[in-house]
Amino acid sequence: MKTDVFIKLFSNQYSEKEMQGDIATAFQMFRNFEARFSRFREESELSTFNVGEGGSVSEEFFLLFKKCREFHTVTNGIFDPSILAVLEKIGYKGSRLPAISEAKGLFLQMIFDEKKKTIQKPKDLFIDLGGIGKGYIVDKVADFLFKKYTNGIVDAGGDMRVFGGDKDQHLDYFAIDVENAVTGETSSVTLVLRDCAVATSGTSRRNWWYQGERHHHIIDPLLRKSVKNGIFQVTVIATHAVEADVFAKTLLILGLEEGFLFAQEKNIPALFVGENKKITRNTLFQKYEWKA
Repeated sequence: MKTDVFIKLFSNQYSEKEMQGDIATAFQMFRNFEARFSRFREESELSTFNVGEGGSVSEEFFLLFKKCREFHTVTNGIFDPSILAVLEKIGYKGSRLPAISEAKGLFLQMIFDEKKKTIQKPKDLFIDLGGIGKGYIVDKVADFLFKKYTNGIVDAGGDMRVFGGDKDQHLDYFAIDVENAVTGETSSVTLVLRDCAVATSGTSRRNWWYQGERHHHIIDPLLRKSVKNGIFQVTVIATHAVEADVFAKTLLILGLEEGFLFAQEKNIPALFVGENKKITRNTLFQKYEWKA
């Protein structure tokens, strides 16, 4: 997944040894997910699916792809896992795939059979789960831990789910700093969060040069290239990490004007950081900000 993972639990009921065991299980859940759904692993379930025309898949694979389809619909096609063709074309390599079609609309041609747990796809459709994977597995791990613990945090590269409060600080919530990647400041805002999720999407983390041009991994599915709309970073708060993950990327792709309207329409707490260093947030987001 090419990211740092941080997990912390608080409990007066369970021993340190038992808590360490549960955390080790949680980390193994991350490793298993990466092994199964990474496009960078030739033997993964996703890679096997990509090089064929679909067929029988595991129950979790089917569930994850159903979520992809739902978010594709909710975001009017802005969330599009089938942008792997663009990523490969602009130099974000890692898959061993045949010649990739850049045809649009292929994602909607997938056929789901709920009863048989099969997914059929066009042969030249290839999927990347980078836009949803971290949020999905953060939620899965958080749900696993929350069955036993009432206070904890699961963080995968800024895709974060918290439950309860930071008992080391004697708080009934978690105080979370959001980095401002434009200015390099440690925090552009401090959030007060409890029993919810937050995710930040930006264009600064995965950049590369290819054929004399600078690219990043946030792809506009309509323009079929890296997003360049004056927005550098978007932070979203939601009930679950998968929602925060997907909507942060969606708002970043839409840009400030359209993204702000989309967030208002869908009741999404959102903060936008522009390349001009200007910070814009909606009133829903302001409710979560630390007020001295």
